[in-house]
Amino acid sequence: MKVGFILNPASGAATGFHKRLHKAVAHLEKQGCTVEMLETQCKNDGIRLARQAANEHYDVAVAVGGDGTINEVCNGLAGTDTAMAVLPAGTGNVYAAELGIPIWGPLKPDAVVNGAKVIMTGQRRRIDLGRVHLADGSSRYFLMWCGIGLDAAITQAKPASTQMRELNYATWAASGLMVAYDFMGTPATITTDDETVKQRVLMAVVSNGQLYGRIWRLAPEAKMDDGQLDVAVMTGHGWPSTIKHVVGATLKRHIKDPDFFLYHTTHLSLTAKHTLPIHVDAEPFGSTPAEIEVVPLALNVIVPHNASKKLFK
Repeated sequence: MKVGFILNPASGAATGFHKRLHKAVAHLEKQGCTVEMLETQCKNDGIRLARQAANEHYDVAVAVGGDGTINEVCNGLAGTDTAMAVLPAGTGNVYAAELGIPIWGPLKPDAVVNGAKVIMTGQRRRIDLGRVHLADGSSRYFLMWCGIGLDAAITQAKPASTQMRELNYATWAASGLMVAYDFMGTPATITTDDETVKQRVLMAVVSNGQLYGRIWRLAPEAKMDDGQLDVAVMTGHGWPSTIKHVVGATLKRHIKDPDFFLYHTTHLSLTAKHTLPIHVDAEPFGSTPAEIEVVPLALNVIVPHNASKKLFK
């Protein structure tokens, strides 16, 4: 098996993660794999390296990093036969948490090697991707979610570099609270497969999976291979509405909230009276207006055998 590790060489360098990564590589080589280290040099370089891996007929491209790195790799592998695997090393690691992929930490030093074992023993599945199209002609795939509004504004406020994000997590969180306090929402028009609605949108989350932010399941019935996207829309005005939605989602009561709407669709368009920011898999990506579509079974992935069956048809 030909395996390419796609990673930022600076990510996790000061934490001991790389020592564990070398053990993971050694484990795969003992199993007969040929392993190549493909190091990124700049933002979005993971897309290029993933495409290179697919063009050179790698069996597996391993995204080593957080949700942003994983997003880059899935953008490079979309529509190819090369499978994506993940060794999580970020701050969110939502995709890994969703699927039960071992997540490394100081108290879980063996997680990296155990994650490498999933590459050998896991099952291959085809899953959907979402794709965002902006008015300027740019587009981007997303693996887990695309957020419009409040969460995208908070994403824009986070430190740009991974290292600074880890060192200043408290500052990042404080910035998020400040953004949320000032965020009022705006009237918007949303068109799905079935209807067009006008609502005052605080935040819209277009999901391919169920888990959001390692805490909430905004779309608890979402499937990653059903050819549909689940769109959670939180409406209201200002921080009192925001607090109500956060509490409701935390207590798993958001579905019954009259200001919360959940749509199932293959296509979504959203325009707003005032421009709303957008993120894909927690990485900033332009602003509204936007067209969003599902791309059925676009990505080949390796998942643990104990991954929740509720995530798939």
